[in-house]
Amino acid sequence: MESVTLRQLEIFVYIAQFENMTAASKKLFLTQSAVSMSLKELEKTLGGSVFHRVGRGLILNDRGRALLPKAKNILASVKDLVDMAHNTEKALMGELMIGCSTTIGNYFFPTRLKLFCDEHPQVRITLNVGNTREIAKLVREGILDIGLVEGIVEERDLDEKEWVKDVLVVIASPEHPFACRSMVPMAEMIEEQWVLRERGSGTLSSFEALLASKNLRFPYVQEIGHTEAIKRVVEAGMGMSCLSRLAVEQELREGSLVEIPTDIEISRWFRIISLPEEHRSRLFNYMMKWLFSFASVK
Repeated sequence: MESVTLRQLEIFVYIAQFENMTAASKKLFLTQSAVSMSLKELEKTLGGSVFHRVGRGLILNDRGRALLPKAKNILASVKDLVDMAHNTEKALMGELMIGCSTTIGNYFFPTRLKLFCDEHPQVRITLNVGNTREIAKLVREGILDIGLVEGIVEERDLDEKEWVKDVLVVIASPEHPFACRSMVPMAEMIEEQWVLRERGSGTLSSFEALLASKNLRFPYVQEIGHTEAIKRVVEAGMGMSCLSRLAVEQELREGSLVEIPTDIEISRWFRIISLPEEHRSRLFNYMMKWLFSFASVK
């Protein structure tokens, strides 16, 4: 029986990541024919295909989805072995694929990631930013090693840990009638026009879950899929919104937006998600410990 090679697994992982053979071949500095031949040999050894062919794209089928996390695990183990053999000073080496939901990726994680990369120049971090639903899907498929998300995760088969506490604030234009009030009950607020993030967003799911626990729901909501766009339309007086304080610190400081105090605390946990696998590389374990060194959101 033919054996599967590490090169075949590496090529398979890159094809799964890019969903395209041409993009994978460029990333690996191989010809497209070499990548195609490697995939054919892997599928022959496994006794069946691992991708659906959709137009010019390649989408993982059920066999491929089952194989991907195991393939990444094997490659991580080999990288860890090589790192240990060649590294007498025990400096970290390797690559991690990390996904962040929007608030974390735009307002919280980048400055902290720079500190990590400055301390560990031989580690390569690839960062993917999307909403919570998108990041959870990529983690589940094995494309991302770690997900940093802010919302409710629907995938129950992921390992999920509370990470840091985040505070959400209700914001409005300085000209809004509520701007001059010291406190506005949420039951009164929700009768206003609201501009919120899109379905799949952690900010929206967290806020809606809190309101549902108080038997409240929005009558008037406009959804916009970008935090910066929401801030601009709220500044223009098109409604109220609820966003992480991290995302609006500058606008609150400058006075282009105002916080409207309410009678309930609006907070949620940022969470770390990953596949529940037994083996973890030295780099993965170090990154997890490093992430949990953040005691709170500053």
